[in-house]
Amino acid sequence: MKSEEKETEEIIETTETGTEEKEANGMTVSYFGPALLPETLLERLGEQREIEGALERFEKKIANYVGAPYALGLSSSTSALHLAMCALDLKRGDKVLCPVNAFVDVPEVVRHFDAEPIFVDCDAHSYLIDLDRLEEALERYNHKKLRAVIVHHMAGLPVDLERLWELARRYDVKIVEDATHALGATYDARRIGSFPENLLTVFSLGDKCGTHFNAGILVTHDVECYERAALLRNHGMVEQAGGVDYLYDVVDIGCEYRLNDYEALYAEVLLEKNEDKRARRREIAEYYFLELAGLKHIRLPAGHPEHDYTRFIVEVDRNRDAFARALQSRGIEVNLHYVPLHATRYYKEKYHYKLFDFPQAMQAYQRVMSLPNRPEMSEEELAYVCETIREIDTVHV
Repeated sequence: MKSEEKETEEIIETTETGTEEKEANGMTVSYFGPALLPETLLERLGEQREIEGALERFEKKIANYVGAPYALGLSSSTSALHLAMCALDLKRGDKVLCPVNAFVDVPEVVRHFDAEPIFVDCDAHSYLIDLDRLEEALERYNHKKLRAVIVHHMAGLPVDLERLWELARRYDVKIVEDATHALGATYDARRIGSFPENLLTVFSLGDKCGTHFNAGILVTHDVECYERAALLRNHGMVEQAGGVDYLYDVVDIGCEYRLNDYEALYAEVLLEKNEDKRARRREIAEYYFLELAGLKHIRLPAGHPEHDYTRFIVEVDRNRDAFARALQSRGIEVNLHYVPLHATRYYKEKYHYKLFDFPQAMQAYQRVMSLPNRPEMSEEELAYVCETIREIDTVHV
């Protein structure tokens, strides 16, 4: 019988298998797409007046877009999450409840304070944090060291915020939203980030997990959190009075997390295109729902009127990796959201997790894959993806 550690390693390794040689006549459909600078950005880079003050201008625009009074433009979405923990003044030994089905930076930023991320299983169908399991965890860890709950709006589908707020009030914990999949998304017809019940919200503009541009945004309705985060994103430095602008003092330990003006200019261009991209992703989702309905081995994502489908996640009923390899052999790239955090080496060894401590996350992990849904995808690419999936589905075992 295989040891649990060996079984975990084998499961994880299957997601890292290289692509097979693509068929000679196949089309290549990239998941992340080429790194092309928008024409609008290239035009603005040639105009000095557009560059000066770009960060301040971007922060005003993003605050207005989201519907929050305070916003900070940051060097990445991970730095925004880390700065959110700084704003909470997290301390050694503090505890933060986190979804086990999330990107690695969620618990990572907690561990940087020698605090403990406590994982919560996901819902079996939406892949959002399971609020029943969250309530159990809040009851179990209901003491002063429990500081916050981080929730992740997975793939652009909003968490049930009404129930979340009720739990936060009952157990007196702060809510931090990882909305890196949800810029522009709505809950009850209001944008994510516009609710003062959530202390801090983190967004991403660009490509969070690839190698292209990624700007982080931290928004809040709390002036104290905003001022602390603004201080710490610039090394904890403050200007000193004296009639000159080169004197400074350091009042806390911070980081260099600011967007520079060139990056802010790029972020501003991406923000201007965000509504068009949201609309295009919904069009792509509708196409997939129509063309992939009724397949034997594929389960489509849960439908929801406020789902942004930032990721289009399907489930393969068995042997997901073989299905993915067949797609890759025909030039179609897919992705995985996510490897459950407790199954990765660091957290498994640090906190002695067992593989099926979070059974719903593990079940999803063994079945899910994210189809390409870049807003720039052509109709020809979409048709090719769907045609290929239907062909593979008929012979998949």
